[in-house]
Amino acid sequence: MQDVFIVGGHINYDNTEKGNVFTMPSNEYAEFNMFLDPLAAKTVFDSELDITLIPLGIQRKVSAFPKILARLSLMKNTPEALFARRLLSRLHRLQQKHHRYQHMDTFLGEILGAVILAGDNSILNSAFQVKPIKVFATGVESEDGQITIDKKQGKPVKVLENVNPMVYYDLFANQLGDEKQSAVLGSFYEQRRIWSTPNKK
Repeated sequence: MQDVFIVGGHINYDNTEKGNVFTMPSNEYAEFNMFLDPLAAKTVFDSELDITLIPLGIQRKVSAFPKILARLSLMKNTPEALFARRLLSRLHRLQQKHHRYQHMDTFLGEILGAVILAGDNSILNSAFQVKPIKVFATGVESEDGQITIDKKQGKPVKVLENVNPMVYYDLFANQLGDEKQSAVLGSFYEQRRIWSTPNKK
């Protein structure tokens, strides 16, 4: 393993932006995944691996369901684009109808991680900066999972600092709408016939 891409974590810059831990109100500045297993997070961040972090703050910048759905609706109906549009539409409807699904927009941040991993970051106008990161894993629930910049004890991690949301939506939609990238799907009946036909030896 050479590189690790982490979609998650929340860097606490002077207590200006809160995290998303809804189960522990006293822990205001952690991201939920880091909070759930802070020791595992600390182990990964303290390792010798090259880490790229796509933090919660950046994920929040690309969490507009209507904008990404509008871009997908303009694409050719490849199976991948159709699937993504249906899935994201369903998540958006759930978010609008039920208060328990208010966090669904974070799924768009997960997609950002995949686009960055597979794509050309210069196209995204993304800006990375190396920062000395420290993860709290002390057993104190009000601070476990929090990430801070620590120039003395932090490990250098490449952090995504900026991304252009509209360029991201366009890149995602264009990749899914590209027929050259699309899987070739045959009919179910044809596949069933192939499965039913005995092999000739």
